[in-house]
Amino acid sequence: MSNLFSIEGKTALVTGGTRGIGMMIARGFVEAGVRVYVASRSEEACVEAEKELSKLGTCVAIPANLSTQEGCVKLADEIGADLVIIATHGRSGLERLVFGGTCDKVLRLSKVPVLAIKHPEREALDEDGSLKINRILCPLDFSEFSRSGLDLAADLARRFNSTVVREHVVDARCDYPEWTAQVAMNTSEHLAKAAEEHLRSVASDLEGVETEIVVTTGVPHRTLIDKTKENNIDLVIIATHGRKGLAHALLGSVTEKVVRSAGCPVLTVRPGE
Repeated sequence: MSNLFSIEGKTALVTGGTRGIGMMIARGFVEAGVRVYVASRSEEACVEAEKELSKLGTCVAIPANLSTQEGCVKLADEIGADLVIIATHGRSGLERLVFGGTCDKVLRLSKVPVLAIKHPEREALDEDGSLKINRILCPLDFSEFSRSGLDLAADLARRFNSTVVREHVVDARCDYPEWTAQVAMNTSEHLAKAAEEHLRSVASDLEGVETEIVVTTGVPHRTLIDKTKENNIDLVIIATHGRKGLAHALLGSVTEKVVRSAGCPVLTVRPGE
């Protein structure tokens, strides 16, 4: 996982990669030595995209209907993709309940990291169109799976000279039994102090990386979403637990909520990736 963004020789699937921002991303990957697959429903668009991008490197265009999450994940598995890039429309409330969200389901099913982009016209790009990643937000809840994105954040930060912001949101609605013996009182203030100490303890893998530690109190997904919009965050790297069925319906997913509403691209990873 730590070498994910040493991208030469990797394989990437860019959905909607035959035009617009998708084509720009595909071109950048091809020029960087990545074997790129672009997928579109239009066979004609696929032929044209493959013809143009193959002049720069290796590109294979595949006519495919990727409107279903199963189709997306199956194709990624078949081509051995290292990364899936997908647009999310940010549906919420009744609309998402009725129609579901392809991006949400891909996040839960994908075996490889997924980069979700919602505002392609302005996200993570300088005025000249080059990729910029100055500040990376890496939320941690101190579970094993939540730490899976930290190594990747550090590796990416070294390559882009970025700052990694490690944040924990103390959820006042929850108990922290594993910390009870470490704090004088089980209050938000004391829990925040314990969280800060824990965040500092996971800094050993961030040698050579500029970091910030942020501890806040609130509802985790709302607080993280606000952070992306108010603090010039260019990319969120966050773990997803891959819950399905009843467990997901009951517990929901902070990751999916952040993906839908964050003010920047979100890269999701699963433990072991």
